[in-house]
Amino acid sequence: MGWKTPKVEFVNGYRIVELEGPTFKVYDGDRQLGEDFPYSGEAAAHAKSLPTLDPPRR
Repeated sequence: MGWKTPKVEFVNGYRIVELEGPTFKVYDGDRQLGEDFPYSGEAAAHAKSLPTLDPPRR
């Protein structure tokens, strides 16, 4: 089992992080929004359903 750098993308100003599993989490800054998602498309759909953040919080 090796160490993997989490993959990060931004959708609608929210950060989506892929962790092992794979599990996808949606963040507003350091706060996780919603549940853990099994697919990136589900996490992106959740981020798109939230109010737009401008600019993205890191």
